[in-house]
Amino acid sequence: MENLEKYYNTIIDEITNKAVEVFNNSYNLDIKKESIIENLESEISNQPPIKEMNKLSINDTCIAIKRNKTTCKNKCTPGHVYCGTHLRSEGKLPLPEHIKMVANKYKYEIIANTVLLGNEWISQNKLPLDYNINTKWPLKIESTSNSVNSYILFFTEFSGYFGAGVFVIHYISSDKKESYYMATHYVEVNKYGEDLQSNMYAKVSLKSIDSLKDKPIYKKIISFLGEYGIPYDINDINKRISDITENNPVVMYNNIINVINSHYNIMYFSYDAYINSNINKE
Repeated sequence: MENLEKYYNTIIDEITNKAVEVFNNSYNLDIKKESIIENLESEISNQPPIKEMNKLSINDTCIAIKRNKTTCKNKCTPGHVYCGTHLRSEGKLPLPEHIKMVANKYKYEIIANTVLLGNEWISQNKLPLDYNINTKWPLKIESTSNSVNSYILFFTEFSGYFGAGVFVIHYISSDKKESYYMATHYVEVNKYGEDLQSNMYAKVSLKSIDSLKDKPIYKKIISFLGEYGIPYDINDINKRISDITENNPVVMYNNIINVINSHYNIMYFSYDAYINSNINKE
């Protein structure tokens, strides 16, 4: 799951080697790459400590519009963009609409991209992963019901279909009374093909958020989710949901984990289907 980190480190190393080579050749110098890195590390270690990021500004006022068409002035419930009174409204909108609404409300300069993955893949838990190029799963992005959908919510530094972000499940009951968003995994998405003649895929690598608590990326994930009011604590989500079917948050989470684990934490989507899955739209 360290694909992006390894990629960036490789690029940085190549740039450093090239820069040292150019300077040495141009000015008849004998600069060593190692000494440059040591100096940089020394400068960084002598910098004053950076303050922790302040509590998110969305902990200001609720995003809900009241029945009289005025904005709610109540404080948000921590980790959400709704107050306790309006928390039942969470999950009533498709995720892309929710993201845009939050960004507009709190005047974010950049709106995070979302890509719809549907729910067809959830039924693939009984199909073992076959490394034959023609049977990689799932090959389609479809929604077989309107109740459950899944998305990739990309970190704001990634403006397209590839990069890193968070995997989010959205559930809304048929009567619209119960709904929730549930972030479950950190994801990295890359274009993938086994050889030049093979079909192309969007390769989605996943790692559960819970498994990253001791990693630096965890704070980034939690901060990012907080900015958009996307919950990740399954037990917290479950407290306000009375559904005891397979759509219950705990049952849904366990099912998702089983599906992803049974396929080695990697999902392959048809490349064309993936890039045509209407980024930022339903």
